[in-house]
Amino acid sequence: MRRISLKIFLFLNALTYSFIAIYVLINYIFLENYQIRLKKRELTSLSEQYNGNNIDELSELSEQNGIFIGEVSITKDKKKSKFHSLKFIENNLWEDLQSGKTVIDVQTGRDNIRRIILAKKLDQENMLVVASSVAPISDVIKSTLKFFIYIIFLSIPINLYIAYVFSIKMGQPIESELLELNAQLKEELEKQKKSEQFRKNFISNVTHELKTPVAIIDGYSSAILDGIIEDEEIPDICKNINQEASNMNSLIQELLFYCKMESGYISIKKENIDLKETLQNILKRYSMDFKLNNINLNLNLENITLLSDKKLLERCLNNLIINSLAYVNEKKNIDIFLDSNAITIKNSSHSLNNENIDEYFKPFSKKNDKKVRKYGGTGLGLSVVSEILKNLSLNYKLYYDEVDEFVVFKIFLKPITKGE
Repeated sequence: MRRISLKIFLFLNALTYSFIAIYVLINYIFLENYQIRLKKRELTSLSEQYNGNNIDELSELSEQNGIFIGEVSITKDKKKSKFHSLKFIENNLWEDLQSGKTVIDVQTGRDNIRRIILAKKLDQENMLVVASSVAPISDVIKSTLKFFIYIIFLSIPINLYIAYVFSIKMGQPIESELLELNAQLKEELEKQKKSEQFRKNFISNVTHELKTPVAIIDGYSSAILDGIIEDEEIPDICKNINQEASNMNSLIQELLFYCKMESGYISIKKENIDLKETLQNILKRYSMDFKLNNINLNLNLENITLLSDKKLLERCLNNLIINSLAYVNEKKNIDIFLDSNAITIKNSSHSLNNENIDEYFKPFSKKNDKKVRKYGGTGLGLSVVSEILKNLSLNYKLYYDEVDEFVVFKIFLKPITKGE
């Protein structure tokens, strides 16, 4: 039996026998007094039914319940009393009886039998006496308690078995649930650990990315201030400083945008987008790059309209086209297809490991930081693409087609619905 089942088993037994012990103790202490109170009420009720003419009828009925009822002469001399076997009229009760009060008490007679006796003055010479033995009550209670104790001892094996079966049935689901929760907790802790490591690497990479332009700007500006640079070189150096400052500003803006996207603090403004026109406009920006690099651009664009955020989707597609230009291999083939199912952007490339494809979506991946600089990239391309598509509720897939030797990025145009 496992630990939780054992604890449940012990708890159930402890709880059961605790209740039994409390029940027995309460019965032992209070049951007799409770029964006496009930009997007193019964005797009082019987005395109230007496009307002076129905004594025989009441006596006959009460005898069936072991109750005596009768008229008795009032005398302080117990020897002369018709009810002289009882030591009822004690000095402290005599005055109450003489004053006309109904007196009820538990007394022990000369025969050493305890009785509940009710006395009620009828007139100056007679009183009504109603009595019942206490002994049967006590005997029944003692017999009941003894019988109950025997039942407890006989029921111990049955109770142990029931507790065992119940603890197993109850313990196993709890243990399974705890194991599942423990596994989830470990998974969450592992995610948190990876997330923390990601943040550290992210900050380290950001620091490194910013350090280079800052160092260049600092070096050039110090050289100008120290008079090391010739006057005719200053305009070119200022252009370099301006370019580095511009790159640094672009990086900072992209970082802010990425953080907003990741945190979900970006607003989505949906409108109908002509995807064919959007792709054609982006390709026009890089027409000279395609021409100068002798890129074989293969287009197959259908007229498709999508309800989405135009600016975000343009930014996403722009980053993907920059990546295809930056990493196309010597075959120089880029294919862009658009149909009702997906936007597909492919570029010929050397083999990539599909098992490590998630690495390319990490900010400042070593694979995608320098080559994109000449196209205005910041090293956050696929990271930004991923966050944009998540916020637009669009599925995507990046993989290497080993047959055609292409890197393929697909954006599926069917929006993600809840439960998918």
